[in-house]
Amino acid sequence: MLGLRLLEEDYMLKLHGPVMGFRQPAADKLCSSSFGAKMMDTFFPDLKLGELIVLHGSYVCHVISELLCIRSQLADGLGGLESSAVFIDGGNLFDPYLISENARLMGLEPEETLKSIWVSRAFTSYQMTALLTEKIHEILDRTESKLVVVSDLPALYCDSDIGLFEAKKTFNRITRFVWNLTRERRLLLVATSILSKNTRKRGLEHYLLGRADIVAKIEDRTPHVRITLEKHPSRSAVSVDLFFEEPLGQFLLEDFAEA
Repeated sequence: MLGLRLLEEDYMLKLHGPVMGFRQPAADKLCSSSFGAKMMDTFFPDLKLGELIVLHGSYVCHVISELLCIRSQLADGLGGLESSAVFIDGGNLFDPYLISENARLMGLEPEETLKSIWVSRAFTSYQMTALLTEKIHEILDRTESKLVVVSDLPALYCDSDIGLFEAKKTFNRITRFVWNLTRERRLLLVATSILSKNTRKRGLEHYLLGRADIVAKIEDRTPHVRITLEKHPSRSAVSVDLFFEEPLGQFLLEDFAEA
């Protein structure tokens, strides 16, 4: 897949291939990543290491999370982290073509950009739990990534084979773990939750939103997308509408810049 790096073992846990090295920021330096578009950077001021960000709502949540995987690879002075990214895919959503097209818009080589995103897919709640509680430290030790994205985190805990009590107990533990992980490892951790009519998913989502440092809700309101900053350590709740010419899910970074 266009040079995409996968984490494999049974259900894709083990790293393989050469590990790329990146210069790490000084320990006392407050680093940030940005969306790379004026409107979005104003709406989401610097995203700092040690923060848990949750994007919930429409599929645009996922698009933004993939854009951050590209931005993280840029130099600190350009709004990046000079770092690879780890993408834990719980929603089977990762789109290498979106990454490739937007990497070109940022002046990056698509093949190399994809190689610097380490992808692991979980297909069950047990696999997701193992990835986050047993394997993530090993992965981060080897990749030295400063950005971790977990796509559609609550989805796998909505399986009807899992009792509601067990699902709530396990998911509460997972959200506490990822909150601690961001602080212990000084990461920027972005978790997404795609809109669903599943009542269990909406219930589990509350655990995630409660732990987050920053929460943004994203809604499709044709012909625009409304982004509402619901929670932030230093900003009040605010909404902004972005308009796109292309169908949602097919737009690129330049659409943000033109909004």
